Amino acid sequence: MGVTMIEELPKTGFLKFRHDQLFQVRKLFNLEKPGRVKEAIELLREWLEKQDHFNKKDFSDVYLEILLITTKGSVERAKSRIDKLCTYRTIWPQYFTAIDINSFKESFKTFNSLVLPEVTEDYSRVNIFKINSNVPLQADLVLTYIKFSIIVCEYCKVHDYPSGYIVVLDYQDVNLLDLLSILSPAQIQQMVNLYMEGFGMRIRGIHLITTSKVSDALISLLKQVMSKKLSSRIHVHRNHESLYDFIPKKILPADYGGDAVPLREMMEDYLQELSTKEHMEYMKETQNATVDLKKKPKDSTIDEMVMTGSFRTLSVD
Repeated sequence: MGVTMIEELPKTGFLKFRHDQLFQVRKLFNLEKPGRVKEAIELLREWLEKQDHFNKKDFSDVYLEILLITTKGSVERAKSRIDKLCTYRTIWPQYFTAIDINSFKESFKTFNSLVLPEVTEDYSRVNIFKINSNVPLQADLVLTYIKFSIIVCEYCKVHDYPSGYIVVLDYQDVNLLDLLSILSPAQIQQMVNLYMEGFGMRIRGIHLITTSKVSDALISLLKQVMSKKLSSRIHVHRNHESLYDFIPKKILPADYGGDAVPLREMMEDYLQELSTKEHMEYMKETQNATVDLKKKPKDSTIDEMVMTGSFRTLSVD
């Protein structure tokens, strides 16, 4: 079976791309040479066929190419990412149950979360998570957010082509003490594993917007479960002005003093994109991408979950 590489990035749809993005992102990860992507995909396909513990092996060429972008072209790291994500789906099923974006309508009264349509000058995609004002925080907020974000991550795995991601956590309108009261290090650790080890999000910066003095406590909690390298990329902003040093004003929503449409309007367009029949059918397919733990070769992945308390958390859920 031949390999079908991505020939060009779409010019229509919610996500926008710069005219040279396909080539430049490939070049950034040493994948621009003719045949390099094709060769890597073929190696992944050969490896997949030999993995008896996988319950799904027919990943698309587009999926595998974007996966290679997240691993800087490393086939071995791509193998590890597939294996870990399929394992996470198996041992953390509570996060992978959502398919229909409309089931989150009530949740959007509490938070908004989306990736911005336009990328930065270095082809990074910006993700904004905002907790709305005057809304009591429910104990299941983190679980709900993870379930929603997985729909987003799955979408990006077959539709986006960024050099990395910039995360904006907008907590201007929330009491951080209330937020801290519903956060657990174990669950945050699972989030970090899912996004970085499973979906391969290359986080180029985490920007926390808040005027609260409790921000130090939140950052301390985050640093417990993040690598030193990722922790060094956390920035705190007391207003929108300092955010412009990292994210171009022209791509930010009007709510943030940017030149783009307001966040709410942007969110409506985004949700429409995520609720298409095509994407919901794709989400159903991804639920089959699990592993048979009895056949899975012994490695450190499961042991890591036990050490971080993940199974203790699972037993409660």
